[in-house]
Amino acid sequence: MGKPTNENYRKLQDAETYDSAELDNMIDREFSVTLDKMMRDKGVSTTDLVKSTNLSKPYINRLRSPSRKDDKPSREAVIDLALGMNATLDEANLLLKRARYQELYTRDKAESVIIWGMLRHMSGSEIRELLAEKGLLDSLFPEKEKK
Repeated sequence: MGKPTNENYRKLQDAETYDSAELDNMIDREFSVTLDKMMRDKGVSTTDLVKSTNLSKPYINRLRSPSRKDDKPSREAVIDLALGMNATLDEANLLLKRARYQELYTRDKAESVIIWGMLRHMSGSEIRELLAEKGLLDSLFPEKEKK
């Protein structure tokens, strides 16, 4: 566990009530807010993502809507969005965490290719090409998820 996690654990252990724990560095778990902010910060529109991912415009818009908490994207859809936005490794892992998934995993062949590409600042389309060359693209994104 990291330092903030250890400190919060200690505070929870010592607190008489939850509210008195005064926890630090809490994570906002709202995927839709993180996705929407990241898209705005990167200047990526829903239309851009439709062109660069396997996802439909209505599905992406549902994921961006904070009122649609019942829409949890698949792990593959989150990775698809990250590649579509040319996300950095940290940004991709943040999206995965907000969707309550494990970060990209180095022991998974396709994901290790993605990590390698992101560490070298490759674009999402370049990473997809590399995945295709290695025969890994279809295993990661088996078919279009036009939800």
